[in-house]
Amino acid sequence: MNKAISLLVLIKSMSKAEKRYFRLYSNLQSGEKGYMSLYQLMESKEEIDEIQKRFTLENPGGNFEVAVKHLTSTILDCIAHLRKKQDMQSRIFNYVTRAEILFERGLVDDSFAELRKARKLAEFYEYDLLSMLIRRKELKYMSSIDFAGITEKRLVDKQMKLNEIIKYTRNANQHVQLYDIIKYRLTYKGLARSDRQQQHLNDLVLSELHLVSNTTHKTFETEKLHLLFQATYFLNSGNYKTALRFYQELIDLFEENKHLMLHPPIHYFNALKGILDSLQSAKLYKEMPYFIEKVKEIESKDYPQDFLLSVNTFCYLSEFSYYFQTGDIESARELKLTYEESLLKKTDMLNLQLQLELNLNAAILALALGDPKEARKGMKKILGAGKVLHNFPDYKIARLINLLIQAELGNYDYLENEVSSLKRSIAAEKNLYQYRTEKLLFKFIKLLPLSQDINENRNIWNTFQKDIEIINQNKYERPLLKTFDFIAWIESKLTGQPFMTIIKNKTSSL
Repeated sequence: MNKAISLLVLIKSMSKAEKRYFRLYSNLQSGEKGYMSLYQLMESKEEIDEIQKRFTLENPGGNFEVAVKHLTSTILDCIAHLRKKQDMQSRIFNYVTRAEILFERGLVDDSFAELRKARKLAEFYEYDLLSMLIRRKELKYMSSIDFAGITEKRLVDKQMKLNEIIKYTRNANQHVQLYDIIKYRLTYKGLARSDRQQQHLNDLVLSELHLVSNTTHKTFETEKLHLLFQATYFLNSGNYKTALRFYQELIDLFEENKHLMLHPPIHYFNALKGILDSLQSAKLYKEMPYFIEKVKEIESKDYPQDFLLSVNTFCYLSEFSYYFQTGDIESARELKLTYEESLLKKTDMLNLQLQLELNLNAAILALALGDPKEARKGMKKILGAGKVLHNFPDYKIARLINLLIQAELGNYDYLENEVSSLKRSIAAEKNLYQYRTEKLLFKFIKLLPLSQDINENRNIWNTFQKDIEIINQNKYERPLLKTFDFIAWIESKLTGQPFMTIIKNKTSSL
């Protein structure tokens, strides 16, 4: 059954071009094609048990496991063949293979001509590992013919060029490693919320700057990695304006080197994500629609379905954030309805981080719309998932928002126990964060249920102003407030103003 599930995921991830090519390939085949029946079932249905039952009914005597194995093999062969026709690396390897054939048959000059074609393409598209392979092969062939017709200077020049590429490739690999480390910290530890956390990044910054200063071979790849690292660092440390500058430089770099974009354009997509994240953190909401449209341009291209689903998810999350943070709750609600079929019913196909974000957004929207029972449904999917979500920063935010949902439902006993649990978590990490926003929220929760006297509640709100001023001036509190404005929620409860009205007024005053 695991193989059938893997096959279902594979089919759902196929691009339109891959599906067209597979159907064309199938039409050219003769004989019994029971696997096509299975393919059509998997295209239209989601449940493996139902697919197996329907396949057995439509193909009496057919073996489901055999059909799964054959269909998987056929699809992979088709995608590989199509990729070979489209992929530039395959073209380069083809030239190398032709060079080997020609050299084996003694056609040395023709062999070197094929290698030159391969090398030019590898250098134009900056495939440095392939360029290194090709240059090594050139030197090997030259040695095999005892360097006939080659001067010593030319030989040494070729050896030095190979050494340069090896050195550059090693530096680029170290740069990738540094970027992966900082990306990992951002994913699982969240944005820095203290000077100590930011200091933990400084060793990476020094290493990155050392690499940049020692890299003499400047290319698209080195510039891309440098800008990605710097933008991620400044985003992580709360310096959003500097992060935006680096992200914009990265976007310009991609625009100038479109032929060097990956397929799919993962790093370009990550740059747009970084820009929108920075704009949201810096509360520059008016700048977001332009870059959301940039993401939608990616969505309109024919890339693998799993990548497009991630892009589609980010489009939704970004648009939702834009509407919600500007106080346009109706547009946020309509947006959710628009994405219901195309995305929200496919949540299980996404990675855990995106599932968490979508369920958290659903809970936030329901809470803002005054429907805590509906909000609790979204929250149950998060809290009921077990420990698999505990390492994500948004899980901690979800627990805080769950306090608000339970408060709306009047479950005050639950609040007392959950606040105690959260305080224990804070105590375990007391050296990492200051937790100003959380402490103010706990202070407010302790006052529930509130008095019916509006003047008394307003006096409480006034006593919170000093803490709120400190929070507003602390850049390390922004990552928490980016997802949900807990301060605005407290204000709405103590002053009687609608929560979304407060959000809208805050945005309009920026």
